[in-house]
Amino acid sequence: MSEPRTYEYEQYDEGEYVYDAATGEAEPVRGRPTGRPPRTRPRAGRPRWMGWLAIVALVGLLGTGVAIVWVRHQINPGSPGAQVLVTIPSGSSTGKIASVLAKAGVIHGPSVFRLYVKLKGAGPLLAGEYSLNKNMKYERVISILEKGPAATMRRLPIPEGFTLAQIAARVGTLPHLNADKFLAAAASGQVQSPYQPPGSTSLEGLLYPATYQIQPGEDEVAVLRRMVDAFTSAAQQLGLDQAAVRLHMSPYQLITVASMVEREAKLPEDRGPIASVIYNRLKKGMKLGVDATVLYGECVSDPHQIDLNGNTPYNTYKFHGLPPTPIASPGQASLEAAANPPVTTYLYYVLIDPSGKHAFASTAREFDRLAAESAARGLR
Repeated sequence: MSEPRTYEYEQYDEGEYVYDAATGEAEPVRGRPTGRPPRTRPRAGRPRWMGWLAIVALVGLLGTGVAIVWVRHQINPGSPGAQVLVTIPSGSSTGKIASVLAKAGVIHGPSVFRLYVKLKGAGPLLAGEYSLNKNMKYERVISILEKGPAATMRRLPIPEGFTLAQIAARVGTLPHLNADKFLAAAASGQVQSPYQPPGSTSLEGLLYPATYQIQPGEDEVAVLRRMVDAFTSAAQQLGLDQAAVRLHMSPYQLITVASMVEREAKLPEDRGPIASVIYNRLKKGMKLGVDATVLYGECVSDPHQIDLNGNTPYNTYKFHGLPPTPIASPGQASLEAAANPPVTTYLYYVLIDPSGKHAFASTAREFDRLAAESAARGLR
């Protein structure tokens, strides 16, 4: 037997109806009128806004989940990629460091990294040059930057025949060194060579050409001192002081001769003969007439641009004797040629072959003939 139905009475414009409280259905009291149907009474339950709230909450949870996955991928992206060289400038903030790392591809973006460092209480992150990988874990990056850069030495090759200015420019190619500071240090007197004349502050020709391994902590003065010490050591091993006495010259003058040999000789076998020409002309009181000294004095590199009437003290076509300073850093072979020149009667030399070979002459007539031959070959 079914339970009795409970009705509630309401009146609408369409007529009078009763509602079944259990089913929410309406039944007419005096017949169903024509017109629009009666409205169904809503069942009891949650308000409609609570449904929308539930949907928004679900979307938020899904979004949060995606964000968490994204952040985790940023922090721990997986296998690292290619190696990259990254330089963190001195005084960089965490934000600046994060930007540098992101630009290099070490991390995916600066924002999460910056926040991660802050939340972890990591640091300080140290400036310097680092070898890192792209796509690195944040923990690994932070660990490396907290320890600081490895003490990576830099190769600094200084060729034979370089002037002091050229050496300074080469020093300036290293990230932590500056060419102008190097030149200033060389002129300041902070570093002295035992071969400098009294009162001289010029270190031209007194820096040894070699390949140096430069430590990150070495400054311009330290590098300059190493080069001067290397030259002094090489000269002492060669017996330069004793050779200078034997040649009736000062050690500094012998080094000046060696520097001229270094710049003039193109082939090893010509070093000794060129040195003998210089000594023979000095003994006879002849002007040396060496192109390399004029080029140095006028700061040009093309022999066709030199002014043989120029008034620089390095114009050995115009002034007698040696130039006031060396004109380059001579290497071991040129120092040996200047210290132990062969005995010859040569007074002249001229470039005679495109290979760099020089021809030598003892008389002006012989020299004129060789000079004409050189000119005919387009070498003068």
